[in-house]
Amino acid sequence: MQRIALACLCLALSGCGFNTWWNPPFTTGFNPNLPVSDSENMRRVMGEDVEAPMLTPEPGNVWPGPLPPEPTLQDLQQQAGQTMPRSSDYRAQPPSVPPPLPNRGSSTPPATNQPGVPPLPTPAAPQATNPTPPARNPAGQVIQTPQGPAVTSGGTSSYQTTTTPGGGTAIVVPNGNGTSTIIHSDGRIETVPTPR
Repeated sequence: MQRIALACLCLALSGCGFNTWWNPPFTTGFNPNLPVSDSENMRRVMGEDVEAPMLTPEPGNVWPGPLPPEPTLQDLQQQAGQTMPRSSDYRAQPPSVPPPLPNRGSSTPPATNQPGVPPLPTPAAPQATNPTPPARNPAGQVIQTPQGPAVTSGGTSSYQTTTTPGGGTAIVVPNGNGTSTIIHSDGRIETVPTPR
């Protein structure tokens, strides 16, 4: 029996390091998971007194020099090699006034604004090669609903407004698959078959 106890004790001690066996972490002794540092913050957390050095200004000039002045429009035009007329040049010239329009009647067509320019030719009316039929008026169509026939009163090809058999109004939205969705004014929604 003593041999078995000695063998178990040797096996138990061989699996544990001396530090963790001798210093259990949460009862007494040293915590192996404690972060190791000697920074100011760590010493403050541990409750030690910390002497912080005084803040002093950084020596020398840390700011960049003054910004160069923004170039003016005159500077930019001089760089491009152009000269800009001064406002005094404009004051010396008399203002240009357009010539008065000739008196003409209401049936006289206006003359061209630019003399010497031939008038533009009037374009010929394009001839329709594939005339499209006029759009179908959605008003007056009859749509069968579960309450009875409803008659459309206007709208577009994307929706129609209707007067329902009970005297209310509704909006009919075609779904494109032979059915239409009717949205009644009281919030009811129905899907009904409609002819294409």
